[in-house]
Amino acid sequence: MEDLSSEVSKLLFSTFSDDNSLLNKEKIIHLWSLDFQWFNPENSDLALSYLIKKKWLLNTDDGIFPNPNLDLIHPSLGWKPLLNNILNIPECDVNVDKSLINKDINLITNYAPIVLNSDVEEIHEDMIKKLINFVSINSGLSKREVVRRSQRKRLALGPITLWMCVALLAREQGLKMKEIVYIIEQE
Repeated sequence: MEDLSSEVSKLLFSTFSDDNSLLNKEKIIHLWSLDFQWFNPENSDLALSYLIKKKWLLNTDDGIFPNPNLDLIHPSLGWKPLLNNILNIPECDVNVDKSLINKDINLITNYAPIVLNSDVEEIHEDMIKKLINFVSINSGLSKREVVRRSQRKRLALGPITLWMCVALLAREQGLKMKEIVYIIEQE
């Protein structure tokens, strides 16, 4: 299982670069068969369907993306997946946090600040929306991708607020932190 899961992690790392975090079926088949020349189009379709069925890939109305709880592995130079290995992979044993694939950014279900005053909660949600918009506009990432990456950080770091994860993502994207701090301090 360990070797097979690392095989899939390498395949997904190669397929879903930062620029292509949400792809459609046709684009993935094109990548695997024509760009990377790993499989023929029929086998690419078969491997893709199998990975979706086994929950390594998640299929939404907006597109297909890797299970956000996976740690993707950078493959070595010259690495190539084997179709037989891909088709023998068991179901992904990493649970999917449904809030990570939430379509509506207004419904950030995994965010729950520890406060009793509902006015304060609304202020935090407004600040988070402003931060997400700012990071999205200035980094070139979609709002959905900003939320997905921030939620992934939150899962990895443990007890941390979502707005702090968005701020960390902004820093990673090379954005000016002075503007991020200004948005946070306004609230």
